[in-house]
Amino acid sequence: MALLNLNIWWLQLVAVVIIAAGIALGKARASKTREGKQPTKDQKQSPDASNDEALAQYEASAIVPLSNFDWQLTEPLKFRNFKPKYHLTMGLSNSTLSELIEVDHTYLSRLDIRKQILKDHHDIAIQASPAIKPAIDELYIWLTRTYLPTRFPTMFSWSDLGVINRATGLILPIEPPADPVHTFEILGENVDNDLLLLLPSEDGDGYVLKGYVTCFPAGFNTKEKFEKKLRDIHEPVPGYKEKLEKSMDRFFDKLEIGKVVKRSNWSITTHGRLFAASGNHLYEGEIPEIEEVDLENTFLRCERQTLHRLPKTRALVFSFKTYMYALEDIKEEGLGEDLANAIDGLKEGSVPTMHFYKRGVIWGEAVKAYLRE
Repeated sequence: MALLNLNIWWLQLVAVVIIAAGIALGKARASKTREGKQPTKDQKQSPDASNDEALAQYEASAIVPLSNFDWQLTEPLKFRNFKPKYHLTMGLSNSTLSELIEVDHTYLSRLDIRKQILKDHHDIAIQASPAIKPAIDELYIWLTRTYLPTRFPTMFSWSDLGVINRATGLILPIEPPADPVHTFEILGENVDNDLLLLLPSEDGDGYVLKGYVTCFPAGFNTKEKFEKKLRDIHEPVPGYKEKLEKSMDRFFDKLEIGKVVKRSNWSITTHGRLFAASGNHLYEGEIPEIEEVDLENTFLRCERQTLHRLPKTRALVFSFKTYMYALEDIKEEGLGEDLANAIDGLKEGSVPTMHFYKRGVIWGEAVKAYLRE
């Protein structure tokens, strides 16, 4: 019996030694591999690794929360991006997913306007191709489950029934509706941003507008742009084909997941309507009609625009929020002369016909005189 126990003990000892030797050999081989063979470029930047890194930017942990945010005390952003000479450029700067949506004290009043526009001009304000459903569903789920409750925890919170909008008291459904038009409606009634989703064209040449909610178009009927390529959407814009078309197509095609860009624009409107599906532009060959300019009802109109790509469907999301500033405010800030010079600069930049396109021939002289007086 003693001999049997000794043999068992000896076999156990041999087994332990063999296992330890195997582990040491494995470590030595791994170390040799690390020292003697560097990973290839493909291994360093494999699609899966790159995609995982991009997806991580859409997680709640990557969104910076505004923990003590009070939308009722928040002033609208001010854009004063007019320059002495107007040059048609992309004018992009980098942004973050956290900064996609801005909220201020006009939130509820703007939502009321949006709801009325969706009621009165539904066909212009919303269109959705069946092909856009996966993309709008992805956007809806990310906005309601991740972005809004994380970025604005004082305004949006989870419940068993859905996402509660504390400002309105409405509950957003957890799952996106079966009809993508309804999904756009929900977003349009709860977010003060217009949203346009683009997919690659079937012929592989450019991107096509496949779904949108635009309550505040600035002089264009979005329904007429629906199902059109990016270059065709911008066809009426002076200088676009010559100066921006190719670079825009390339940029949209190469935009990486997780990268967010932003820009802003400016124009002058002789009315206070946020919904302006026409009337803000003049086109080549059109004869301007004489118009008496009501300076108290004339505004500097700006859009804060962002562009990013959804990580799963890879659809492009173009979003903009519209701001209106009374000319009186511009004067009080001491920027009247700057804006007046910028109006003259519309005719002196890279696309002189931009002055006509923006209807400067109608309001230009009256607005400049007011700003300079």
